[in-house]
Amino acid sequence: MKGEKEEESPEQVLKECIRAVQEIQDETLQLNLLAAMAILAGGRYPSDMVLSMIRGEMVMESPIFQEWVKDAEARARIAGKAEGKAEGKAEGKAEGRAEGKAEMAQEAICKYLEVKFDTASLDLQQQVRSISSLDELNRIMNSIYTAGTADEARAIIKGTRS
Repeated sequence: MKGEKEEESPEQVLKECIRAVQEIQDETLQLNLLAAMAILAGGRYPSDMVLSMIRGEMVMESPIFQEWVKDAEARARIAGKAEGKAEGKAEGKAEGRAEGKAEMAQEAICKYLEVKFDTASLDLQQQVRSISSLDELNRIMNSIYTAGTADEARAIIKGTRS
């Protein structure tokens, strides 16, 4: 009909947005905009499609995303320090640092799962939050970025794929 605009596909919309962002000269601003676009578009379109188009690595390099991780680290350190003081100076500090690092790792993994897989990752996030071993969390963190699907992420978290 005359005057009606044909609705664009999600792929077309994202391609246009990505093209517009790529025209920006400031690389930091570009990365921040791509990270924000991934989060916002992930609420409307399938997360796997969004991140495959934007490339998860670009989101992970974003200063905004890195600030979220730093914020999670700071909150984890504060919580770890508070608990550490109550349990005793030497032992508390060591445990607090370890717990803080574990909480930071949990937070970073869960944030990535949320961005990449949206609500399909809620059970995975719950599993990650139940893991207290820093070695296990580091193993997951080193591999989770290679997961293309929620099932691959599940296998990494369970330890059946590295």
